[in-house]
Amino acid sequence: MQYHYEFVWATLAVLGILFLFSFFKTVLPIRRNVMFRRLLVAEFFTVVFNVLSCQLNTAYEGIPLWLLNTCDLAFFVGFVCRDFVFYCYVESLVQERSPSIRMPRFLVWTVVEISLLLILTSPWSGLVYSINDSGYHIGRFYRLVLYANSYSYLLFSICLILAAVGRKVLGNTEKLALLGGCLILIVGDVARMVYPMYLIMDSFYMLSILVMYLAFQNPDLYTERKTGLLNQSAVLSLLQEFGKHGDFSVFALVLDDFSENRRLYGVRQMDAGLRIIAEYLRTRHPDCFVAYLEEGRFILIARQVLPFDQMCRDFDQRLQEPWHDQHVSLYLTASYVAFRGPLMVRRPESFLNYVATALQMAEQQNQLVIIDERERQKAEHDAKIRAAVDRAVKNNTVEVYYQPLYGTKEQRIIGAEALSRIVDPELGMISPGEFIQVAERSGSITQLGEQVFEKVCAFLEQQDTKALGIDRINVNLSPIQCRDERMPERLVAIARRHHVDFSQLKLEITESALADRNVLQANMKRLETHHAVFSLDDFGTGYSNLMRVLRFPFSDVKLDMTFVQAYFSRHNRLLPAIIDGFQSFGVQITAEGVETQEMARELTRLGCGILQGYYFSKPLSEADFVAYVARTRQDPEHTIRF
Repeated sequence: MQYHYEFVWATLAVLGILFLFSFFKTVLPIRRNVMFRRLLVAEFFTVVFNVLSCQLNTAYEGIPLWLLNTCDLAFFVGFVCRDFVFYCYVESLVQERSPSIRMPRFLVWTVVEISLLLILTSPWSGLVYSINDSGYHIGRFYRLVLYANSYSYLLFSICLILAAVGRKVLGNTEKLALLGGCLILIVGDVARMVYPMYLIMDSFYMLSILVMYLAFQNPDLYTERKTGLLNQSAVLSLLQEFGKHGDFSVFALVLDDFSENRRLYGVRQMDAGLRIIAEYLRTRHPDCFVAYLEEGRFILIARQVLPFDQMCRDFDQRLQEPWHDQHVSLYLTASYVAFRGPLMVRRPESFLNYVATALQMAEQQNQLVIIDERERQKAEHDAKIRAAVDRAVKNNTVEVYYQPLYGTKEQRIIGAEALSRIVDPELGMISPGEFIQVAERSGSITQLGEQVFEKVCAFLEQQDTKALGIDRINVNLSPIQCRDERMPERLVAIARRHHVDFSQLKLEITESALADRNVLQANMKRLETHHAVFSLDDFGTGYSNLMRVLRFPFSDVKLDMTFVQAYFSRHNRLLPAIIDGFQSFGVQITAEGVETQEMARELTRLGCGILQGYYFSKPLSEADFVAYVARTRQDPEHTIRF
């Protein structure tokens, strides 16, 4: 038989490139990466001995029998072991997402053990192949060993993948890559059966391996782009692996007041500072895996015991000097969290929630926090809040309450602020102070915000707001929504669906969103073409000043309640000066936190055009709000006076 080797050389070329990337670059010490390297070795071993055995079997005369048997045995062993290692690689991928998904061990091992037994006894039994004076011959179990072995492990792999799909632990790209890789191998097996003279199966295997590399092994998938450190996906994989082998150490730090510092220094300078800090941590702790988890949070993971106190002292000492290079000079502080022990939980995501909760506590207490049972319980509570938020968003059960806005010139209720509320079947009423932060961290805040916006639009569509004297309903946009370039189109589509004009709405944007100036200004400009009006929310909680705010098209600035109440606890000139400053530029002032008649009178005297607070009303359900406004308009006894 004349064999064709045209496909082999391309296979070896691609294999060589993958060897360079996989063996000469630092990779995570996790089972999946170990299995991928073994798969590359098995592929190389099989390709080489496939070529050698075919060449020697074709020109067998004069070649020692032991050499022929050695090459044939090596090829067959490599062929069946390659299928086994491919299954192990798929299993390691699936178990990273759901550790409980597995095939019975005895079944997985039995197939390869029987195949190897038949292969290794073939020089004497001839069951898989034989060599005699007339040359190389196929044995009666040849197809059984090669193809039954191959299809068995492909079947096992597909069963694992389908189980993972059923549990919804794989993304769309991951599903396509895994199933596509298996399909390529099935086609390759068929092609080998039909065209045995072409060494084509190795090329199909190489294509499948390449798919796996691009989908799962590419180092860029596990690298955080701002810093070049490991990202959250890499951390989850490390925790999963380390958790299987006993105790490990975690040292985490968070840059204090990260959002405020980003507004103070600017996004570009802060990102440059993060890269400098990342390089410092990587150089200072080469024996640790260093990752960046966004929002100023770094995490170091190691198998060995880490000197937590010394690490805190070293970093505090480094913080005494600014982080700077040619264009950056940042003065920062940090808070720390430490952990030593087993994983404690089945899912590494839960452990990261513990770390995030502990970092918040460390920043509040300004001291090292050791993760223990108390932090675990608080993190579990946060996890329940997150699950409740996800349920509410998925089922669209987020409720909207309306807190009245009083116009001091009109001397009546002229609008309301729409506030989201979640009533969970398990946890009951969840305060916004709890679920808003959780939704922002989980990424569900955008969908939650759009659901609130749609319900407000539905309210405006159903109610005769002119008869009620309602000018506008204020709707909050989160900083994450404001950074989304597709946000304007989605809000416009929702408003059109309910036949609502943007002149009936006022969009409240928090002070923290001003950090991303270019994107925010572009989004506001696009919404302005649809007659949108904007209010700056929570002024006084950050570092914004008058001139910075005036760069944006805000018609209204809402003073945060803590800022307002501070004036009444100790009178000062700051609040009146700020009100006068904004009014001189034609910007209206809304004051939050109005709780007494005295506050309402004084804020009106100072020039606030809109007042909001419990003096007028707490947040009300839709029906209660409509009834409240109707009473204050129609019944003189309920007219608000001060």
